[in-house]
Amino acid sequence: MKVFIETFGCWLNKGESDIMKTLLRERGHEVVDTPEKADTVIVNTCAVRGDTETKIFRELTRLEALRKKTGFRLVVTGCLTNVRPKSILEIAPEASLVEPDSLERIVEVVESEKQLLLLRSYPRMRNVLPEFEGGVTYILPVQSGCLGACSFCIEWVTRGLGVKSYPLDSIVKAVENAVKKGAKEVYLVGQDLATYGYDLGTNLTALIEEILQTVKGEYRIRIGMMEPMLLRSQIDGLLTLARDERLYKYFHIPVQSGDDNVLKLMNRKYTVSEYRDLVGRIRSQGLSSSIATDIIVGFPGEDENAFNNTLRLLGELMFDKVHIARYTLRPFTKGYLMKGPPEPLKKLRSKIATELSFRIAYEINRKYLGMTKEVLINSVSMRGDFTGRTPEYKPVVFKDYDLELGAFVKARIVDASPLHLVGEVVD
Repeated sequence: MKVFIETFGCWLNKGESDIMKTLLRERGHEVVDTPEKADTVIVNTCAVRGDTETKIFRELTRLEALRKKTGFRLVVTGCLTNVRPKSILEIAPEASLVEPDSLERIVEVVESEKQLLLLRSYPRMRNVLPEFEGGVTYILPVQSGCLGACSFCIEWVTRGLGVKSYPLDSIVKAVENAVKKGAKEVYLVGQDLATYGYDLGTNLTALIEEILQTVKGEYRIRIGMMEPMLLRSQIDGLLTLARDERLYKYFHIPVQSGDDNVLKLMNRKYTVSEYRDLVGRIRSQGLSSSIATDIIVGFPGEDENAFNNTLRLLGELMFDKVHIARYTLRPFTKGYLMKGPPEPLKKLRSKIATELSFRIAYEINRKYLGMTKEVLINSVSMRGDFTGRTPEYKPVVFKDYDLELGAFVKARIVDASPLHLVGEVVD
């Protein structure tokens, strides 16, 4: 059978789509690159934001019209299935729905002649990891779930409560196999990497240490997003491991707000002072590193003073990258019942915070001018420009070069923007 998979959302979703591809290929099915070629179309959905949900519904409407013409079967997986099953079925009445933790049953669903609805049972099915299929980057899910209960977050509905981790030995073997087959980057992904192993009696530091000790070769590991709550207890061990050149010196730590009252309303489990201390511990080690964060503007309770506190924190901590999102109502959350700032004000605050974060990122990136860095080439654009990553996971663009994907090159940084560096290859 020919199967097309379309993926929305985070790195975890991309990794879980790769798990589905692995299972389907093992069964003898073929993964194709367009829905027009497919006998079955799988849409792996995201439920984090309202605007993403709207985009997914628009795509499902398009695919349902195409299905009526070509006759493929439609399967909807991912986080939105547990949140909006009725809405999905109103658009695509014959679609099968598969919740995230049932993705290991995807072969059964694809091969079934019946419509299957696998919803809200939250099974602890975390056994299959994706096979590396070539390229530079291997996306490897290591856990699902979190230990928080944020008032803006719908993930407790989408994936259930608690943490579900893959066995440490299985992850190490998967990384070793991928590196032997040519992978140069391994992205460890999940909902909250800091919670890895909480359910297995181990932790993220132990996992990284075991990978570095066991897997030989020239490669890089990128650790995904880590919530501050549990990261604080592990950061010293991770910083020790970060002295290994195979680990990107990159930390994605969402702060969400720079105001203690808003953090309390969000039900975040730390204060601004504790977050500031965490960043300080990273920067006190003398490592050249980059720190990314997430900010939600316009959450209920964010008055002008609270927003200004967030701007002050951005200016103080000088993040390399800031993901800024306007707060959107999500069903089944405490925030849904709270009154927030009007949409025009949220848009204005988003614009102000974005402009500030870009100015800061440009100031940081300009400090790289004249430096020579070892860069892993990991992608090429449609226009032929190659891009790589420094040890700090900074993107470096190479213009008018013919480079090899997966190669490590020495590069002198000759230009900078808020979003990337520009490099020249040094012989």
